[in-house]
Amino acid sequence: MSKFYQKEFYLTCLLLLFTVFGFAQVKVTGVVKGADNDESLPGASVAVKGTSVGSMTDANGKYSITVPKDGVLTFSFIGYTTQEINVDGKTVINVTLPSSAKGLNEVVVVGYGTQKKVNLTGAVSVVSAAQLENRPVTGVTNALEGTVPGVTISSNNGQPGFDAGSINIRGQSLNSTSALVVIDGVISSTGDMNAINADDIDNISILKDAASASIYGNRAAGGVIVITTKKGKKGTAQITYSDYFGKNKAVALPDYLPSWQAATLYDEARVNEGQTPVYTAAQIQTFKDGSDPYNYPNTDWLKLFYSGNGFQQNHYLGVNGGSDKTTYALSIGYFDENGITPKTNTQRYTARLNLNTQIKDNLSVFGYLSYTYQPLTQPQSSLSADQGFDQVIRQFNRISPIIPAYYANGQYGHIADGSPLAWLNSPSFDKQNAYNFQGSVGGDWEIIKGLHFKPSLNYKFNTNQSNNFVSSIQYYNADGSLSGVPNISNATDSYSSHTYIAPQALLEYDKKLGYHDIKILAGASQEYNSYYTLSGYRQGFLNNSLSDLNVAPTTGQTTSNDTYDVAQRSFFGRINYDYKGKYLLEGDIRDDGSSRFAPANRWGVFPGASAGWRVSEEDFFKNLKNSISNLKLRASWGKLGNQDIAGYYPTIATVSAGQNYPYGGTVVGGVAPTAGVDQSIVWEKTTQTDLGLDADFLKVFTLTADYFIKKTSDVLYQVNLPAYYGLTAPYVNGSSYQNKGWEVALTYHDRAGDFSWNVTGNASFITNKVTQLGTSNAPQISGPYITEVGQPQGSFYGYVAQGIFQNEAQVKAHADQSGISPNTAPGDLIYKDVNGDGKIDASDRVVLGSNFPKVTFGLNLNANWKQFDFTAFFQGAAGVKNYISGIALGQNGIATGKPTSAMLDSWSPTNTNATFPRLWLNYTQDNPSSTYSSFWIRNASYVRLKNVQLGYSLPAAWATKIGVKKLRVYYSGQNILTFTSFYKWIDPEAPAGESGYDFPQVKINSLGLNVTF
Repeated sequence: MSKFYQKEFYLTCLLLLFTVFGFAQVKVTGVVKGADNDESLPGASVAVKGTSVGSMTDANGKYSITVPKDGVLTFSFIGYTTQEINVDGKTVINVTLPSSAKGLNEVVVVGYGTQKKVNLTGAVSVVSAAQLENRPVTGVTNALEGTVPGVTISSNNGQPGFDAGSINIRGQSLNSTSALVVIDGVISSTGDMNAINADDIDNISILKDAASASIYGNRAAGGVIVITTKKGKKGTAQITYSDYFGKNKAVALPDYLPSWQAATLYDEARVNEGQTPVYTAAQIQTFKDGSDPYNYPNTDWLKLFYSGNGFQQNHYLGVNGGSDKTTYALSIGYFDENGITPKTNTQRYTARLNLNTQIKDNLSVFGYLSYTYQPLTQPQSSLSADQGFDQVIRQFNRISPIIPAYYANGQYGHIADGSPLAWLNSPSFDKQNAYNFQGSVGGDWEIIKGLHFKPSLNYKFNTNQSNNFVSSIQYYNADGSLSGVPNISNATDSYSSHTYIAPQALLEYDKKLGYHDIKILAGASQEYNSYYTLSGYRQGFLNNSLSDLNVAPTTGQTTSNDTYDVAQRSFFGRINYDYKGKYLLEGDIRDDGSSRFAPANRWGVFPGASAGWRVSEEDFFKNLKNSISNLKLRASWGKLGNQDIAGYYPTIATVSAGQNYPYGGTVVGGVAPTAGVDQSIVWEKTTQTDLGLDADFLKVFTLTADYFIKKTSDVLYQVNLPAYYGLTAPYVNGSSYQNKGWEVALTYHDRAGDFSWNVTGNASFITNKVTQLGTSNAPQISGPYITEVGQPQGSFYGYVAQGIFQNEAQVKAHADQSGISPNTAPGDLIYKDVNGDGKIDASDRVVLGSNFPKVTFGLNLNANWKQFDFTAFFQGAAGVKNYISGIALGQNGIATGKPTSAMLDSWSPTNTNATFPRLWLNYTQDNPSSTYSSFWIRNASYVRLKNVQLGYSLPAAWATKIGVKKLRVYYSGQNILTFTSFYKWIDPEAPAGESGYDFPQVKINSLGLNVTF
């Protein structure tokens, strides 16, 4: 850590331990009343601005609070406008609050505009900047996990730069269900979203129902995430600085056994398969006592691998302000994360400028510009067949503790594939540099009162440069002799770019006629995407100190290049109608034309409609108004599309390079068609019906609930064709899918004296199934997965395990399992004869669950007491299955394979009450990698303490004396605790079928600082 960052770190720690003593203060009393009826307001909030100090009025509206003489008091109450009053030494301050629809009048960002929360008729969830602050997450995706009902985010990788979770909104489908991301009006991707500095975000709106999302048409089938960054505000420039310093460690690592137990269990597995033991009791004792570490070692390969410092830091500086004419928001940020393994690192440099200028009373312009540079590094393997970092992970998980890390002569201990430690310490590298520029410029011209013309131009330019070098390694035996031949060093340099340009024009009209309020939006856009890739490869470098392509010989060199582009033209519109603030109607429509489809099927129309009834505004509801201040019923329907399917040219017969052929005795390069196409394919279509309810009641509760049915039709799938067709099978329409479920979110907030709290819980209950699968409805089976009508896509599929055979008589009495293995014996798993035909074979397999959770939930607890604040955020999933196999579960072997603690309770003639079947080497009847069963496919439900924070804010008087407006120090922890019945050494969110190739998720403990000048 540099001296500068050390100073920042120590200052953060020092301020966290700072003890507060009071300055000159005064006790203020008074009464708070409502202006609409001049009655006192019990339960109104009274707080000292800029601090966590607050109070609440009693049953008569009276309050008492101690405040600095020069402080400012903030008075607020649900349904009334907040007031700020300077104390100026006064001891009595009586306040009358004007009536308002506070909270309900909050503005929510929707597609191509904003709406008041009270007028929303669709299912839109909002995540505020406060929910994202101070969490040590590397991307916005992971910060959203568990915050919104109906949004399923799975985070299963903790490697720096590769830890973004996957997003599903309201279920899944047979093809891609990625959400559309829109950032400050620019169509973007989840990659763009994770490149944003979270401190730059003002709010995130998630459009979940089809009526809300239909304005985005053919890309909205997976829902829409609309991100709005912070804009400038009029007034003196406000400078904010924040930082945090954190330390990472793995949430869970494989629980591998030491070498003496590995040798013992290996012998046991050999005996189970009719072979003789390899190790004597004396040899096993030597492994155990460590008396001969080179010939009988106990190598902790995971300790050698996970030896990175795991340090991360984040710094952010923002300036916000403006005049009556121009406002600005400028920020820069820096993030740096070292992984828990050496040579894994990512950094992120961000810069953003948001500028708004009022040129004339009826004309304003804006410019929103951002730039991100993100370098990333990771090790490489020297295994010719697979040189990726996942192979490094695999080999560290695979190599036996019986293999020494180093021989006595200092050379690397190794197996046939080499030494993963040698790979890690070698000059090999994979360096990636991502550059992302995004900009949007436009204006707002009010032609006549209420009629606005808003042209804009959106632009993105993303590039990625990758440099990959694999060094040559020569291995030696323990006696110093050569072991094999070295691999050939090689390097690959690649470059890719993506250019996006989209002119857009909006016309908005807003008119109020008596009780009637009408808003109309019409728009058009043209989008163009261009992609370019270039790659070069050379091998046989003179030595491992050289890695540039131009210093390697040309023999064996290869190059590749690809270009492709897609375009889309769209026309869209929306109309909103509001009568007396009681009856709300909205209609949306979009007409999209995409270059991905043949001319006859290029255009698609996507309509949506929704309605809302504010029951609480009816005359008959007046008597309930004090108890239920807001009650709104919603209903919506819409149709969405999905164009992100089957590549960029699914209806055009393209040719591919590399189709070489002999000519004149020489092999020459050629191009030829390789993929079949069906020009008649059309959009995938998703229709969704939603019924919802919003309510505020008892002055402290807020409830949102929705029920939805989401049906996807014309789903594309690849047909099965005979081999003589000669091309890969084309995609055709013909499948359908359904998701349906409930979503609910409930918030409780209250205050008692200096103590205030807020509790928000959310949950979604989703079931999904295939409703049609091609023309024949034939199931699609691949390994442990099946996709069939009536079940979720990619469901787990296998045998039902009923226990473990205890004796030979039990084996003979049970249905014949020789169809699985002729070696079935006591200690093996018992499989259920599902069809009752007296034998166990493939026809006895059944659906065993799904990796997509039926229930997801989140619970956010917030509490404030004087200068202290506390937050605990729990997140989890239920009704979800997962399984592990191979080296993640553990294996028995000499050079490769090491057992885990699960195998300690394996069945043997002396341990018949075991929880694990008898050990194996080559037998397959119990192996989860080949014989899938309910014994291995297990409940992976979990509850996780996703984030916990404890903060302390310096009193306003103290902050002023040191020249700042606000100063807060805090501790934050991410992924702190996990409760699950899944394997203790495997994270329950691990990829389905985890087999030891993946980087573990990490927990992060950090200390941070927020300062406002």
